[in-house]
Parts: sequence; C-alpha cells; structure tokens
Amino acid sequence: MICFRSQRFFRLAALTLILAVLAAPDAGGQAPKPAAPATQPELARQRELERDAAVNLSLAKKSIQEDAFYNAKVALNVWRLSALDAGNFDRKLYEDLRKQLYEKSIRENLRCIDVAVTQRDAPEANLCLRIYRLHAQEINAFDPKRYEDLKTRVSGIRKKER
Repeated sequence: MICFRSQRFFRLAALTLILAVLAAPDAGGQAPKPAAPATQPELARQRELERDAAVNLSLAKKSIQEDAFYNAKVALNVWRLSALDAGNFDRKLYEDLRKQLYEKSIRENLRCIDVAVTQRDAPEANLCLRIYRLHAQEINAFDPKRYEDLKTRVSGIRKKER
C-alpha cells in the first residue's frame, strides 16, 4: 500500500514538473522569440483583398461615369465593403465619389425635368423633381429657390392642360 502511494506521488510530482517546464519561459538567457510574421496564406489572402478592393474601385469610378444611379451606387458600396475588408478604406475618397454620383443624378434629373416640361409630361416631371430634391438634400446642395422655380414650371403643365 505504501509503495502504491509513493508511486502515485512520484507520478504526480513528475507530471507537475513537466507542466512547469513547459509553461516556464526560455531560461537559456535568450529573449523570447518575436511573434511570427503573418503566415503565407494570410499574406496571400491580404493581397487578394487589396487587389479586389482596387478592382472594385476602378469599377465604381467607371460605373459613376457611365451607369445609371442605382447601378453606380451599388458599385460604390461594393468597393466600400471590399476596401473595409482589405483595411485600406479611404473615407475622403468615398465621400468624393459619392458626391460625384449624386451630382450626376441631379444634372440628369434637371435635364429630365426640362424634357418632361417640353413634352408636357407632368407625371414624369414630378418624378424627376422629387428625385432632384432628394438627391440634392442628400449632399447638402438643395436650393429652395431653384426648387420652387422648377415646381412652378412643372405645375404650369397641368394648368395649360385644363
């Protein structure tokens, strides 16, 4: 019985000693090793995210120039999300592109109002007027006097039709 208890004590002591050695810092006088640089798969993934963000930025810029408002807005948001994932999101660039997008929409809706007034299409003119107001307010470019002038022109369509 005494032999069994001493064997158990010996095993417990040996296990404790092994755990203490494994948990102790390097006692050889060497400084602990610095954290390993990012592993190869992590670096490859980061490069892929950065490449995706760059591609999405060029697509967003092209879309703002060539596509309709909502397509360009989607492309801009895709770039924003991919740049956030890559860690290289530029808030100022995003705001500049967003402003370009809304300014383009404002120009297109002013042109739409002119065409609709010329063609005496009141529903279309009203729709373009509402979109103009919303997008101008979104980028703080709303001019109440200009809006009232446009609204008067659009309401003039209905008066002449009656």
